[in-house]
Amino acid sequence: MSINFKSRSVMNASPFKVTLLVETLASGNFSASVLEFPTCYVEADSQESAISQLQNNFLDRLQNIQAIDWDVPSKDVSPTWMKYAGVFKDDVDFLEIMEEIQAASSSDDETEVDPSYYL
Repeated sequence: MSINFKSRSVMNASPFKVTLLVETLASGNFSASVLEFPTCYVEADSQESAISQLQNNFLDRLQNIQAIDWDVPSKDVSPTWMKYAGVFKDDVDFLEIMEEIQAASSSDDETEVDPSYYL
């Protein structure tokens, strides 16, 4: 997706928000900037004037800006454990151990459960 801000109809159709930062300077003047565009900055005698100047400057600047979405390519990384997947596939001893574990876990035998633990 690409948005060219030169077209006013595109700007009106796709509004977006920016954050204006207004600071009172030690001199008594006001500085205003756009948080998302740190180089868009003005100083003025009043807060209203600083905001107005900043908004005008920012709208003028938008005429030369194009927003482009970019999907950053990523390296296809398989999980590190995948090289071990299936290593015991034909191992008879492993199959026997797994069957014993399965039988023990699906048993209704509660002889090893200490009821006082749950009270």
